[in-house]
Amino acid sequence: MDTRYITPDAISEVRRGIRDELLPIFTEVRQILEENKSIDFPGWGPIGEWTVGALYRSMIDSFVDDAEAAHAVLTKWESEDLSFAERNWRTAEDLIVRRVGRKP
Repeated sequence: MDTRYITPDAISEVRRGIRDELLPIFTEVRQILEENKSIDFPGWGPIGEWTVGALYRSMIDSFVDDAEAAHAVLTKWESEDLSFAERNWRTAEDLIVRRVGRKP
């Protein structure tokens, strides 16, 4: 489908892309990050834990937060914002067709 032009179908295609392609990526990224939060024994070692371990966990936590925020935004776009735009666009097209079809 050509999504260069705004139509309800193009908006629906963007929504489908977000739902089927982007959201699963952010879900998987979050899962990977969560699984790699801690390093198994011996880990960073006593000195490494003090110097690197805390920074590593802090960075992973930050990445998880970012992945969750991106997922939340994309979910809102797909389920609310673009859905609203699609309905409004379809309504506007229907109203124009009715108006043009009327005789003065």
